[in-house]
Amino acid sequence: MLGKVKMERESPWPIAPPSRNELPDGVYIASFRDADRHQWFGQAKVRLRYEIVEPSAYIGMQVFLFSTLPQSLSHRHKYYELWVRANGGPPHRNDRMSPRIFRGYWKIRVVWNEPKNGGHPMPLVTDLLERVAGG
Repeated sequence: MLGKVKMERESPWPIAPPSRNELPDGVYIASFRDADRHQWFGQAKVRLRYEIVEPSAYIGMQVFLFSTLPQSLSHRHKYYELWVRANGGPPHRNDRMSPRIFRGYWKIRVVWNEPKNGGHPMPLVTDLLERVAGG
């Protein structure tokens, strides 16, 4: 196979999440990668996955934003507020409020959480500050 380079991971083991020293609290530029719905912590939630692209020392690190998905969304719910910010306005009647609206590059705030029940601390996206590009 001339001309093609196949990139493979060195090990089949998963990559460990970053430590506080490797990714401090702060504001970063990140690209939206995907979203999935699942039961986390006993509630239906959506998890938005972002990958840091700036500053260059943190390129490729992944961080997540979790938001509860109640049966019916209203203006008081976090996902609704984030979606309206990403959309540039409230949804129109019968809008599905898809997570595809979060595509593009965002300035995000990352803060380390401290689990109350003895879990492992992890960096979480607490806010989408502004869209930088794409969408």
